[in-house]
Amino acid sequence: MSAFMDVILFFQSTTRASWQRKLAGVHAFAQSRNWFVQVVERYATPADIQLALKSWNPIGCLVDRAMSTGKAPDAVFNKLPTVYLDQDSRKPSKKHSCLLHDSAATASLAIKELLALKCRSYAYVGTGKKLHWDDDRLDRFKKEAKSAGFCVTELDRNDLVEDIRRLPKPCGILAASDYFAIEAHHAATVGCFKIPEDIAIAGIDNNEQICEMVSPGITSVEPDFKGAGYRLAQMLANEIDRTRSGAARETPPVIERYGPIGIVRRGSTDTGSEQHPVVRRAVEYIRRHACDDTIGLDDVIAEMRCSRRLATFLFKKDTGRTILNEIHERRLERIYELLSHTSAPIATVVSQCGYRSDAFIKKMFLKRTGMTMRDYRKKNQDPHFVLGGGS
Repeated sequence: MSAFMDVILFFQSTTRASWQRKLAGVHAFAQSRNWFVQVVERYATPADIQLALKSWNPIGCLVDRAMSTGKAPDAVFNKLPTVYLDQDSRKPSKKHSCLLHDSAATASLAIKELLALKCRSYAYVGTGKKLHWDDDRLDRFKKEAKSAGFCVTELDRNDLVEDIRRLPKPCGILAASDYFAIEAHHAATVGCFKIPEDIAIAGIDNNEQICEMVSPGITSVEPDFKGAGYRLAQMLANEIDRTRSGAARETPPVIERYGPIGIVRRGSTDTGSEQHPVVRRAVEYIRRHACDDTIGLDDVIAEMRCSRRLATFLFKKDTGRTILNEIHERRLERIYELLSHTSAPIATVVSQCGYRSDAFIKKMFLKRTGMTMRDYRKKNQDPHFVLGGGS
């Protein structure tokens, strides 16, 4: 570590699959500020936090509260610039800004996927710990299912096989995360039910190692964890700059939200797709990697494992688009999402969606929507999101 680098502490559990994506987003922004980001994994008590603050003497802190149920530890951080990630919105901080995952909106993508299957019954596998984001997902599921004329059964993780056996088939199951989706997948398999014909399953987090370790793979919604990490660091930079300038603290503290990137469909909800298997594989690959600025035609064809001529023919036949058009479509979907659900600057939105040229995508966006990105954001900004500047 350079002697001239400011230290930022990121209090974050490394036991969850999302932590690397959040950290990657933080690091992407930290480079522009010459920050050294130190992860602190043990912070269960105020004493743990105080020890880390004394040891590292940071200029600011990021605190992941997704697995916490209590009040924000404001007293420990006091006046030190601090931003919380996923603090329980029912117990908001009175001193520090917060970036919240819109868990209900994220769950809604999976819920719509399941409801579109027109199953006879629907069920939910939760954490059993009454975490705020778990409750939000269940509440949204109940609300949307009720609108479609269904009730949602909460499943007991200690007796999943028998609980699933009692459900009218076909049944659509939403899991609080991919970890619990795997449990539902295993229980359905043990119970000798076909997936997805008898039991369709959707998870949340899009942990590829988990979702693709079983057959059929698990459909899952991917939250914007990397984008959240980036915005989290931006918010902290704003707090640090405000403190150094002597400006008064905002009252109440700023609260922003981040949402999902999209849903990655796999076999656990694919009840009858007419797409060729190599095309389905290509579409999933593009959904995962469309916003990588290095993705190209050759990468997708390599994933399809067939000749270039056959790959391009099959893809156009089954999707109605060329492979490059599909990449642009997925990138545009991501741009719409970021403009509507974040306050990231336009230049940041463009770069995070895989485009190196602002002029190119701005021209394409104007042609597609009839408005500039700035105007689109003003018209479509989710009212739950508080703009932090730089639109």
